[in-house]
Amino acid sequence: MPLHRTLLVAAMALPALAVAAPLELPFRLEDGVPVIQARIDGREARLLIDSGGAAALALRPDWAQPDAAASAAASQDAQGQARLNRGLAVRQLELAGQPIGEPPPAQTWAKARRPAGVDGYLGWGWLRQRRWIIDYAAARLLLPAPEDAWPANCGDKPQRFEMLGSLPFVRLRAGDGSMLALGLDTGASRNVIQPAREPATAGPLAWENQALGAGGFAAVALQVPVLDGFLGQDFFKRYRVCVDPAGQRLWVQPL
Repeated sequence: MPLHRTLLVAAMALPALAVAAPLELPFRLEDGVPVIQARIDGREARLLIDSGGAAALALRPDWAQPDAAASAAASQDAQGQARLNRGLAVRQLELAGQPIGEPPPAQTWAKARRPAGVDGYLGWGWLRQRRWIIDYAAARLLLPAPEDAWPANCGDKPQRFEMLGSLPFVRLRAGDGSMLALGLDTGASRNVIQPAREPATAGPLAWENQALGAGGFAAVALQVPVLDGFLGQDFFKRYRVCVDPAGQRLWVQPL
Protein backbone atom coordinates (compact mmCIF):
# COMPACT_ATOMS: atom_id res chain seq x y z
CA MET A 1 0.00 0.00 0.00
CA PRO A 2 1.55 3.35 -0.95
CA LEU A 3 2.27 6.03 1.58
CA HIS A 4 -0.61 8.45 1.71
CA ARG A 5 -0.63 11.72 3.48
CA THR A 6 -2.77 14.85 3.59
CA LEU A 7 -1.75 18.09 5.32
CA LEU A 8 -4.42 20.79 5.60
CA VAL A 9 -3.21 24.30 4.90
CA ALA A 10 -5.24 25.70 7.80
CA ALA A 11 -6.32 23.74 10.89
CA MET A 12 -10.09 23.34 11.21
CA ALA A 13 -11.85 24.58 14.38
CA LEU A 14 -13.41 21.49 15.93
CA PRO A 15 -15.87 21.07 18.81
CA ALA A 16 -14.88 19.04 21.83
CA LEU A 17 -15.45 15.29 21.58
CA ALA A 18 -18.86 14.52 23.02
CA VAL A 19 -17.98 11.12 24.51
CA ALA A 20 -16.03 11.22 27.80
CA ALA A 21 -16.31 7.57 28.87
CA PRO A 22 -13.31 5.28 28.25
CA LEU A 23 -13.33 3.61 24.86
CA GLU A 24 -11.54 0.44 23.80
CA LEU A 25 -11.71 0.10 20.04
CA PRO A 26 -10.39 -3.08 18.41
CA PHE A 27 -8.99 -2.82 14.90
CA ARG A 28 -7.46 -5.04 12.24
CA LEU A 29 -3.99 -4.54 10.82
CA GLU A 30 -4.31 -4.62 7.05
CA ASP A 31 -1.23 -4.12 4.89
CA GLY A 32 0.49 -2.69 7.94
CA VAL A 33 -2.12 -0.07 8.88
CA PRO A 34 -4.93 -0.13 11.51
CA VAL A 35 -8.48 -0.33 10.12
CA ILE A 36 -11.56 -0.11 12.36
CA GLN A 37 -15.09 -1.26 11.57
CA ALA A 38 -17.57 1.61 11.72
CA ARG A 39 -21.19 2.42 11.00
CA ILE A 40 -22.02 5.85 9.59
CA ASP A 41 -25.67 6.91 9.28
CA GLY A 42 -26.68 3.25 9.20
CA ARG A 43 -24.08 2.21 6.58
CA GLU A 44 -21.16 -0.08 7.27
CA ALA A 45 -17.77 1.54 6.75
CA ARG A 46 -14.11 0.72 7.25
CA LEU A 47 -11.96 3.56 8.58
CA LEU A 48 -8.21 3.91 8.77
CA ILE A 49 -6.83 5.21 12.08
CA ASP A 50 -4.53 7.88 10.72
CA SER A 51 -2.60 10.14 13.07
CA GLY A 52 -1.06 11.81 10.02
CA GLY A 53 -4.42 12.74 8.51
CA ALA A 54 -5.56 16.28 9.26
CA ALA A 55 -9.33 15.81 9.28
CA ALA A 56 -11.39 14.49 12.18
CA LEU A 57 -13.34 12.20 9.81
CA ALA A 58 -12.70 11.93 6.08
CA LEU A 59 -14.72 9.77 3.69
CA ARG A 60 -14.27 8.84 0.05
CA PRO A 61 -15.81 11.44 -2.29
CA ASP A 62 -18.64 9.16 -3.45
CA TRP A 63 -19.76 8.34 0.09
CA ALA A 64 -22.36 11.11 0.34
CA GLN A 65 -23.41 14.38 -1.22
CA PRO A 66 -21.30 17.33 -0.04
CA ASP A 67 -22.85 19.59 2.58
CA ALA A 68 -23.83 22.72 0.67
CA ALA A 69 -23.39 24.85 3.79
CA ALA A 70 -19.84 23.67 4.45
CA SER A 71 -16.84 25.36 2.87
CA ALA A 72 -14.14 23.45 1.04
CA ALA A 73 -10.59 23.21 2.44
CA ALA A 74 -7.44 23.07 0.32
CA SER A 75 -4.81 20.46 1.18
CA GLN A 76 -1.52 19.11 -0.10
CA ASP A 77 -0.14 15.59 0.22
CA ALA A 78 3.45 14.60 0.99
CA GLN A 79 4.33 14.45 -2.70
CA GLY A 80 3.11 18.03 -3.25
CA GLN A 81 -0.20 17.20 -4.94
CA ALA A 82 -2.99 19.74 -4.31
CA ARG A 83 -6.43 18.46 -3.18
CA LEU A 84 -9.80 20.01 -2.39
CA ASN A 85 -11.77 18.55 0.54
CA ARG A 86 -15.50 19.33 0.81
CA GLY A 87 -17.62 19.09 3.96
CA LEU A 88 -20.01 16.15 4.37
CA ALA A 89 -23.11 15.90 6.55
CA VAL A 90 -22.77 12.97 9.01
CA ARG A 91 -25.43 12.46 11.69
CA GLN A 92 -24.46 9.20 13.43
CA LEU A 93 -21.18 7.39 13.99
CA GLU A 94 -20.42 4.04 15.61
CA LEU A 95 -16.90 2.69 16.06
CA ALA A 96 -16.46 -1.03 16.67
CA GLY A 97 -20.15 -1.19 17.62
CA GLN A 98 -19.98 1.72 20.08
CA PRO A 99 -21.97 4.93 19.47
CA ILE A 100 -19.82 8.09 19.44
CA GLY A 101 -22.15 10.81 20.70
CA GLU A 102 -22.14 13.75 18.33
CA PRO A 103 -20.07 12.74 15.29
CA PRO A 104 -17.04 14.84 14.40
CA PRO A 105 -17.07 17.14 11.35
CA ALA A 106 -16.64 15.11 8.17
CA GLN A 107 -15.08 15.96 4.82
CA THR A 108 -14.26 14.23 1.58
CA TRP A 109 -11.07 12.20 1.39
CA ALA A 110 -9.63 13.70 -1.78
CA LYS A 111 -6.65 11.33 -1.94
CA ALA A 112 -6.44 9.90 -5.45
CA ARG A 113 -4.94 6.53 -4.37
CA ARG A 114 -6.67 5.20 -1.26
CA PRO A 115 -6.18 1.79 0.40
CA ALA A 116 -8.38 -0.85 -1.20
CA GLY A 117 -11.60 -1.47 0.71
CA VAL A 118 -11.15 1.50 3.07
CA ASP A 119 -13.92 4.11 3.07
CA GLY A 120 -12.19 6.89 4.98
CA TYR A 121 -10.07 7.73 7.98
CA LEU A 122 -10.21 9.01 11.54
CA GLY A 123 -7.41 11.56 11.76
CA TRP A 124 -5.65 14.00 14.04
CA GLY A 125 -8.71 16.24 14.16
CA TRP A 126 -10.42 13.45 16.13
CA LEU A 127 -7.41 11.98 17.94
CA ARG A 128 -6.35 15.35 19.33
CA GLN A 129 -9.54 15.62 21.40
CA ARG A 130 -8.42 13.08 24.04
CA ARG A 131 -5.51 11.05 25.32
CA TRP A 132 -5.09 7.81 23.41
CA ILE A 133 -3.04 4.64 23.34
CA ILE A 134 -2.38 2.61 20.22
CA ASP A 135 -1.10 -0.96 20.54
CA TYR A 136 -0.51 -2.89 17.33
CA ALA A 137 0.27 -6.12 19.21
CA ALA A 138 -3.11 -6.05 20.99
CA ALA A 139 -4.79 -4.56 17.87
CA ARG A 140 -6.64 -1.91 19.85
CA LEU A 141 -6.99 1.83 20.24
CA LEU A 142 -7.71 2.82 23.85
CA LEU A 143 -9.09 6.24 24.82
CA PRO A 144 -9.02 6.56 28.64
CA ALA A 145 -11.63 8.68 30.39
CA PRO A 146 -10.31 12.18 31.15
CA GLU A 147 -10.09 11.47 34.88
CA ASP A 148 -8.35 8.08 34.51
CA ALA A 149 -4.65 7.66 35.27
CA TRP A 150 -2.31 6.48 32.53
CA PRO A 151 -1.97 2.68 32.48
CA ALA A 152 1.29 1.46 33.99
CA ASN A 153 2.28 -0.15 30.69
CA CYS A 154 2.72 3.32 29.14
CA GLY A 155 5.93 3.71 31.18
CA ASP A 156 7.30 6.72 33.03
CA LYS A 157 9.46 8.52 30.44
CA PRO A 158 7.30 11.07 28.63
CA GLN A 159 8.79 12.75 25.58
CA ARG A 160 7.75 15.96 23.88
CA PHE A 161 6.38 16.11 20.37
CA GLU A 162 5.81 19.12 18.14
CA MET A 163 3.13 20.09 15.64
CA LEU A 164 3.50 21.05 11.99
CA GLY A 165 0.03 22.42 11.32
CA SER A 166 -2.15 19.40 12.11
CA LEU A 167 0.70 16.86 11.95
CA PRO A 168 2.47 15.62 15.11
CA PHE A 169 6.20 15.00 14.77
CA VAL A 170 9.22 14.17 16.89
CA ARG A 171 12.90 15.11 16.70
CA LEU A 172 15.22 12.13 17.11
CA ARG A 173 19.00 12.01 17.24
CA ALA A 174 20.62 9.76 14.65
CA GLY A 175 23.76 7.70 15.20
CA ASP A 176 25.84 10.29 13.34
CA GLY A 177 24.72 12.99 15.80
CA SER A 178 22.36 14.78 13.42
CA MET A 179 18.70 15.39 14.21
CA LEU A 180 15.79 13.92 12.24
CA ALA A 181 12.29 15.44 12.29
CA LEU A 182 9.84 12.58 11.74
CA GLY A 183 6.04 12.70 11.51
CA LEU A 184 3.99 10.26 13.62
CA ASP A 185 1.86 8.47 11.04
CA THR A 186 -0.27 5.44 11.89
CA GLY A 187 -1.66 5.72 8.35
CA ALA A 188 1.70 4.90 6.71
CA SER A 189 2.50 1.29 5.88
CA ARG A 190 6.27 2.02 6.05
CA ASN A 191 8.73 4.28 7.74
CA VAL A 192 9.89 6.69 5.04
CA ILE A 193 12.79 9.13 4.79
CA GLN A 194 13.99 11.79 2.38
CA PRO A 195 16.65 10.16 0.14
CA ALA A 196 19.34 12.63 1.23
CA ARG A 197 18.79 11.70 4.91
CA GLU A 198 18.63 7.92 4.42
CA PRO A 199 22.23 7.30 5.65
CA ALA A 200 21.31 8.83 9.05
CA THR A 201 18.75 6.04 9.64
CA ALA A 202 21.29 3.22 9.41
CA GLY A 203 21.76 3.02 13.20
CA PRO A 204 19.58 3.45 16.29
CA LEU A 205 17.64 6.64 16.83
CA ALA A 206 17.17 8.25 20.24
CA TRP A 207 15.38 10.86 22.26
CA GLU A 208 17.38 12.61 24.94
CA ASN A 209 16.86 9.79 27.45
CA GLN A 210 15.50 6.88 25.41
CA ALA A 211 16.92 4.82 22.53
CA LEU A 212 14.55 3.64 19.81
CA GLY A 213 14.81 0.77 17.37
CA ALA A 214 12.45 2.37 14.88
CA GLY A 215 12.90 -0.25 12.14
CA GLY A 216 13.89 0.20 8.51
CA PHE A 217 13.16 3.22 6.31
CA ALA A 218 12.20 3.44 2.65
CA ALA A 219 13.61 6.40 0.72
CA VAL A 220 10.76 8.53 -0.67
CA ALA A 221 10.93 12.05 -2.11
CA LEU A 222 8.65 14.17 0.11
CA GLN A 223 7.47 17.75 -0.36
CA VAL A 224 6.85 18.52 3.32
CA PRO A 225 8.89 21.39 4.79
CA VAL A 226 10.68 20.80 8.10
CA LEU A 227 10.19 17.01 8.05
CA ASP A 228 12.82 14.45 7.08
CA GLY A 229 10.34 11.57 6.97
CA PHE A 230 7.56 9.68 8.75
CA LEU A 231 7.39 6.94 11.38
CA GLY A 232 4.85 4.41 10.16
CA GLN A 233 4.09 0.72 10.58
CA ASP A 234 7.76 -0.29 11.03
CA PHE A 235 7.84 1.85 14.18
CA PHE A 236 4.33 1.31 15.58
CA LYS A 237 4.54 -2.49 15.40
CA ARG A 238 7.49 -2.31 17.81
CA TYR A 239 6.09 0.08 20.43
CA ARG A 240 3.00 0.83 22.47
CA VAL A 241 2.49 4.57 21.97
CA CYS A 242 0.56 6.64 24.53
CA VAL A 243 -0.28 10.18 23.43
CA ASP A 244 -1.36 13.25 25.40
CA PRO A 245 -2.32 15.77 22.67
CA ALA A 246 -3.11 18.61 25.08
CA GLY A 247 0.29 18.40 26.75
CA GLN A 248 2.10 17.42 23.51
CA ARG A 249 3.68 14.46 25.31
CA LEU A 250 3.99 10.81 24.41
CA TRP A 251 5.23 7.65 26.07
CA VAL A 252 6.79 4.84 24.04
CA GLN A 253 7.18 1.31 25.41
CA PRO A 254 8.60 -1.68 23.52
CA LEU A 255 6.12 -4.38 22.57
